[in-house]
Amino acid sequence: MQNIFALYGSGIIGFYSLLFVFTALLYLAGPASRKRMGMTVSLALASIAGLLAVRFSGGAAAGGLVKLTAVTARLLAVIAAVNVAGVFVFSLVLPRVKIRISLFVEDFILTGAYVVAGLAVISASGANLSGVLATSAVVTGVVAFSLQDTLGNIIGGMVLHLENSFMPGDWIEVDVHRGVVREIRWRQTTIETLNGDHVVIPNIILMKSPVTVLGGALGSKRFRAVPFNVYYDRAPGEIISAVEAALRRDLPPNVAGSPELCCAIKEFQPASVVYEVRYYLTDLSAPGSTDSGVLARVFYALSREGIRLSVPTRAVVVSEGAQDAAAKSARNELRRRLEALKGVEVLRVLNDAEREELSGKLKPAPFLSGELITRQGAAAHWLYMIYEGRAEVRLYSGGSGPYRVVKTLGPGDVLGEMSLFTGEPRSATAVALEDVNCYRLDREGFRDIMASRPEIAESIAAMLAERRLELDEVKVKMADENAARGLATEQQDLLSKIRDFFKLGN
Repeated sequence: MQNIFALYGSGIIGFYSLLFVFTALLYLAGPASRKRMGMTVSLALASIAGLLAVRFSGGAAAGGLVKLTAVTARLLAVIAAVNVAGVFVFSLVLPRVKIRISLFVEDFILTGAYVVAGLAVISASGANLSGVLATSAVVTGVVAFSLQDTLGNIIGGMVLHLENSFMPGDWIEVDVHRGVVREIRWRQTTIETLNGDHVVIPNIILMKSPVTVLGGALGSKRFRAVPFNVYYDRAPGEIISAVEAALRRDLPPNVAGSPELCCAIKEFQPASVVYEVRYYLTDLSAPGSTDSGVLARVFYALSREGIRLSVPTRAVVVSEGAQDAAAKSARNELRRRLEALKGVEVLRVLNDAEREELSGKLKPAPFLSGELITRQGAAAHWLYMIYEGRAEVRLYSGGSGPYRVVKTLGPGDVLGEMSLFTGEPRSATAVALEDVNCYRLDREGFRDIMASRPEIAESIAAMLAERRLELDEVKVKMADENAARGLATEQQDLLSKIRDFFKLGN
């Protein structure tokens, strides 16, 4: 140890000891900076080797190549020290105090530190700084002339940072390239496309070409227009109302609530009208899947209203076999509707003739997986009879926020009978767990049967009273002795509401 101190001196030993200790600590604390710390160790070892060579060659006073080796060793040492200081400040201190600077600014500061430290080492070695700077100016002029493009890229990078036209995380479009900015460096800007490719664009090209910052004025939102075609057999107002009501009631994922989406006519074609759903995309990385989700909601919304999407015109030859198949399909549809009506508990008081009459008034109502079927508190005068798929019934506290799952419904179950018969708002929210096919029964479809047999209102009121108490028990546990009294009161209250709603009189 004494020989080492005699060879290098206590100051140099202390410097390198601290350098290696801090390098090791930063290597463990910052995984992202390990590459730089590895380089720092290499520089420090090279510096030690240089100093060792100088010692064995007679010291820096020997001049010539030995002195140049000594100066180089000291330069490597200060560069290693600047690296350690840079990682400590930029990777540990600033993130802790939540100060974020770009890689460009970090590189700029480190380069300045390298230059200042280098000049200090050269000055300490006895060199004439004024002569060095004068020579450097000439060399700089020659280098600048030969590296015009490189300097253009560097200056372009400086301008991009100073103007903040865009920054990492923004979506930009340059020529045929569109992607999110990952980093802006001295020479180039790197963007990542939707395909996962990294495109390196020289900064000088960004300075000379138009750059589109996608969604910049709307807080990273992007306008989209998704077209669809509908036949002329339905009025534009019907289509627009049906689509807007369905989409606004339950926004598809990645569709902004503000600015509000809208449905509008784009153009008239010979066989159909072209409509567009115009909306703002919130996740610029998912335009295709979002458009698909919007179109799926449009399809289901129009299907529930009995509105057909347009398809290319083609000649159709109807054969006898096709007619038989159509007749068989109609019989199966009638059978499915009658079975659905028989499965509705509150409609069991109906006879076969009444059920058959009612079956012709049912409307198909499909729902997409994840789509809202009913919303708690919403006004609606119809019920849904599920014959395919599953739905989850949710009860919200105060209409929003946390919810409790009441039950899961499947084929044969019914949603919204209270709203059909009394006109009351929806008592719970239902969401399709998978693609759900339902039949919808409106108040108008049931009015004639109720008018012809007003007495069935009492049976329906009794069944609805039981249903309501079941739902109330989810909210508040009722005592057994109060349940019977509550059932009778509830039945009488519902009977009055049904008679008033259908104008049956007393």
